[in-house]
Amino acid sequence: MGETGHPELACGIGSWDSDVYGNHRLLVRADTTDCTAPAVAAELPWRRQDMGTGAVDVIVVGPSGERVRNTVAVEVTDETGRIAFEPADGPGTYAVHYLPYAHTGKPYYPQAAYRPATQTADPGWVHRCGLHGADGWEKLPRAEAFGYEAASAVDSFAPLGFAATEDERARLQQAYAEEQFLLFGEDRAHPLGRYRRLPARWALATPFAPLDVTADRGEFYAVQVGVYAFQGLTDVIGEIRELPFAVRCLSTGGIDARGRAFERRVTVDGGRAGALWFGAQIPEDAQPGLYAGEIAVRAPGAPERVLPLRLTVGPDLVADGGAGEPWRLSRLGWLDSALAQDDEPVAPFTPVEAAADEAGGQRLTILGRTVELGPQGLPRRLVSTFTPTVTRADGPPRDLLAAPVTLDIGRPLEHGPLSLDRRGPARVGWSARGAGRDVLLRTEGELEADGFLVVRATVEATADTELDVTLDVPVREEVARYAMGLGLTGRACPAAYDWSWDTPTRNQDAFWLGDPAAGLQLSLRDEHYARPLNTNYYREKPLRTPHSWAGDGAGGVRLRTGEGVRTLSAFSGPLALRAGESRCFEFRLLLTPFKPLEPARQLSERYFHAYASPSEIAEYGANVANLHHATPPNPYINDPLLGADALRSYTEEAHRLGIQVKVYDTVRELTRHTPELPVLASLGDEIFAPGPGGGHAWLREHLGGDYVPGWVAPDVGDVAVVTSGDSRWHNSYVSGIERLRRVVGIDGLYLDDVAYDRTTMKRVRKVLSATGGRPPLIDLHSCNQFREPDGFASSANLYAELLPYVDRLWLGELFDYEGTDEGSDTGGALGADPAYWLVEISGIPFGLMGEMLEGGGNPWRGLVFGMTARAPMTDVRPLWRAFDQLRLPEAEMTGWWAAGATTTPPVRTGRDDVLATTWEGPGGTVTALASWAGNPVDVTLSTPSGHTAAYAPAIEGFQPERRFAPGEAIRVEPGRGWLLRLT
Repeated sequence: MGETGHPELACGIGSWDSDVYGNHRLLVRADTTDCTAPAVAAELPWRRQDMGTGAVDVIVVGPSGERVRNTVAVEVTDETGRIAFEPADGPGTYAVHYLPYAHTGKPYYPQAAYRPATQTADPGWVHRCGLHGADGWEKLPRAEAFGYEAASAVDSFAPLGFAATEDERARLQQAYAEEQFLLFGEDRAHPLGRYRRLPARWALATPFAPLDVTADRGEFYAVQVGVYAFQGLTDVIGEIRELPFAVRCLSTGGIDARGRAFERRVTVDGGRAGALWFGAQIPEDAQPGLYAGEIAVRAPGAPERVLPLRLTVGPDLVADGGAGEPWRLSRLGWLDSALAQDDEPVAPFTPVEAAADEAGGQRLTILGRTVELGPQGLPRRLVSTFTPTVTRADGPPRDLLAAPVTLDIGRPLEHGPLSLDRRGPARVGWSARGAGRDVLLRTEGELEADGFLVVRATVEATADTELDVTLDVPVREEVARYAMGLGLTGRACPAAYDWSWDTPTRNQDAFWLGDPAAGLQLSLRDEHYARPLNTNYYREKPLRTPHSWAGDGAGGVRLRTGEGVRTLSAFSGPLALRAGESRCFEFRLLLTPFKPLEPARQLSERYFHAYASPSEIAEYGANVANLHHATPPNPYINDPLLGADALRSYTEEAHRLGIQVKVYDTVRELTRHTPELPVLASLGDEIFAPGPGGGHAWLREHLGGDYVPGWVAPDVGDVAVVTSGDSRWHNSYVSGIERLRRVVGIDGLYLDDVAYDRTTMKRVRKVLSATGGRPPLIDLHSCNQFREPDGFASSANLYAELLPYVDRLWLGELFDYEGTDEGSDTGGALGADPAYWLVEISGIPFGLMGEMLEGGGNPWRGLVFGMTARAPMTDVRPLWRAFDQLRLPEAEMTGWWAAGATTTPPVRTGRDDVLATTWEGPGGTVTALASWAGNPVDVTLSTPSGHTAAYAPAIEGFQPERRFAPGEAIRVEPGRGWLLRLT
């Protein structure tokens, strides 16, 4: 047995139609003598890992490429198959395909259905060959099995996917009867992955034999040791000893995505195999030569066992730890990276400023917002200085709160002093303690430079007691004009609303209310929170119902309006606590908007969202290229570094033509082409989300049954598996983004929905910003997640915590732009309400601007939010030319949303259902009109100086040329509008 890992068969790669015959076959040779008989018998030592082997068809294909119909599967087990077939093509090599399947469903989310065992042989042939009897197969001449082939290298079971036979396992156990487990050293090139049966390669090897490996200076060297347990092992621990290098066991813990050390429990069931992975950081100045160490493994109730390790360090030096060559698996060192895990601010945010006040509280100031804390550690005042246009953060102060935020636990408390803790320039923390009858209250809070405020109030019972906890957030009604969340899509804020927890089907724990220049999102969590999956996968890993806020089933949220105040209340209902029991009531307030709008950047950065050469993009007139996956420079989903050389060449050419390049790279799924994938799969459910399995055949054949199938790109043969919402893979992702920026030279990221939290998003922004040159670009796309598969979560609300670090939104797929969606869960025709556009789609209340997608959007309505569709799916070049001719990127924008009691817009239409957004600059005064009226309407424009004439330049596909005299009525059709220069 060589590197192939199969004791009886040579292994290789073949070529055939895998959609018909599957990904695996055995080769059998029928010689001249055999072919004189009507049938030959073949024994197939396939050594399968899969279950239910007898239910899958076995197909024989002759040397001519034609299927041999006269085939009988006499016996099919997981170890071997016994078949008889007619050598219809005469002497030669016959291929036995033993895992044929058909993919059903959508091509991007297929389901592999393995073809059932089917009788195709002629009954007369079966009888003539004696195959109707029990011993007929034994009497037939033999066709020898001599090879195994896979449809591709990534499909192959070699070398560790071939299972040992029962006899081989029994011999091993007899030979090592005194042992509870065995160790097998294995090179990094042969990862075990999720194969759990003992590999044949190990069954025929010598346990505890020395492992000889070779590493280069400077690389992070990964190595594994196989563990085969005769009886079940729990809490398995492994370590490398006696090497003079920094080493660690990746399988038993590390550093999580928030920079905290953690331990991971490793178990190996009896009669099963597992692997422990280790990493050694070889110093760049290491002396070449042989270094002797040992790998020690132990578990409770089992004695420690040791495997000698002989590591030879060669003379070659590799850069960046070997990360530039993914085959080395050196990127596994990124799993425990703390890169950008700090409390430094990133532009445009500034350090948190803190000052004590005379009442025992604290005044905390960040970009455009101020938080005043009361002595109990709760916000008593929230102030915004964003201008009504949301284009600056130096406007007059506006109070959001009508009264302090309160947390009532049903009895009076006596509080100690508020203690402030500055944790870094971008973060300030605080704490306070209170005590009352039968309870202690510990309050801890943080405010970050981006507007993220969190309070964790932990109630501990000192005696058996019952509580009823209520959080009240009283917001001024004139501020709380709009709302979104907890089952409501973006809309004008209702006067009253009631909501209760239903996390198995509803991805809902947050509510936003406010106006574009001042708002807040309240989200409710407890200490057991785990980030759910999203985007079609929500029900595979839904929200955990917070034990505190949901109480014993009576918790919920209510909104009430009275006397100029909208009070948002979260309540637990009656809670019974035993002495010593505690509950954590965490609430988060995201203070919006996060940053000023940048209209000039929005109109001057022209996105091209399709693969084309840089010269083609430049000729088109765009200056930002989004490189999706499944394209030549970025072939595989969420691992663009696999195409680093091609991507670097593309980016360099684009930069020479003045084009910025952004690359698709999220962490939600991972391509099967990632060399580290088998290692990550061996970590159980740490990296990959547990789930029902199924999906593409490759996933079923290599990952077992506990995973969530991901995206499939048939054109490039890419298959992905869904990752967990929170894992060490986020550390690796951040490190990969840093390399993409520093080494490859990309300008930013295109995020197609996001599976990580704000901590990872901050780190991504920081590593992109750390390299000099142009500021990075990040745009976020989302399909409308207010749908059953996604748990009815509004995308803007779902991703609000990430938006401080995003530059542009594309909340477009499946969104209702026209007002034709009458779904019962959406509350009516959404696109018919400009409030829906403002809150749900535009991004403006969060300090962002965006673009449209579904059906090209509505160009007239979009323009009053500064939005267009995205090229080249929609040809927006006529609008781009109009922007330049009217010099809009140089102008000051005043959106229709700026109108209020103290603000008069530059241009008015006299109607609430025909909105006007205006730009004032070197091109004069330009206004965009759009109608939400149900019928054609006439409007007369007015300005502070009175009525004015208007000129509509001809814009292909948008409007004809037209002039309007001062005071002349302008006809606006339903769902349409105008772009006018006032004269």
